[in-house]
Amino acid sequence: MMDGPSLENELAIQDRALVEADIYGRPVSLRAVIVRICSTELWLGLASPDRRLELIRPDQTVRLTVARDGAALIGQSAFLRPLGDSKSRVFAVVRPAALERVQRRGHVRYEIDLPIRFRHVDPATWEPRGKGANTVTKNLSRGGLLLVGDAAVKVGDDLDLTLPLSGGDRVTMNGVVKRLGPEADDGESGPKGRPGQREVAVKFTRITSLDQDRIVRLILLTEHRRRQAALCGLHVPAAGPTAGTLPTT
Repeated sequence: MMDGPSLENELAIQDRALVEADIYGRPVSLRAVIVRICSTELWLGLASPDRRLELIRPDQTVRLTVARDGAALIGQSAFLRPLGDSKSRVFAVVRPAALERVQRRGHVRYEIDLPIRFRHVDPATWEPRGKGANTVTKNLSRGGLLLVGDAAVKVGDDLDLTLPLSGGDRVTMNGVVKRLGPEADDGESGPKGRPGQREVAVKFTRITSLDQDRIVRLILLTEHRRRQAALCGLHVPAAGPTAGTLPTT
């Protein structure tokens, strides 16, 4: 097998890649780098061994997101086999026939309607406190979001946030309230005309880079599905099929 050449919008050695697969019905994400590009395969390596890699079956579908400055390349592949002595660090996948380039747009927020749960955070202990509230997002980025909240939220409040994904998985992060929209008081103004509700702009203050990658992946997949649906004359819900749901308790 011969190493393939790389162009600006194609794959290159040392490209960072997010590999997503379903293991026993639950989504997992593995951060890797491309170590070799072959005519029909990609060889990828993890920074450290991860035993979850041994649970992925040969020919199982995996999803790839390759980082680019200001954009990302997304596509579908299939797991082939582990490589070398370690079965949990270096592995091969099918080289995708096509990768779609999608703009990441930095921290520009993307309009997306998702269920989300939030609680206040004690500034002294950084522990969540009080009763949680279930609501929805208005937009989302890897750096923050806009949600619909109640009037008790104030600028400067620290929040603990939980965003559900598919398969029972979820992203958790902390954020600070940066801006409040007008409060609905007559059933006509404010978000969706709901009295006591207002738009709350939140900037993330504590979130892992992996969870940021998962948010970007969710945004990219939703945007991709919207564009494909538009070509077919179909309607795709704002949240797309990857979003989960929150319990009603």
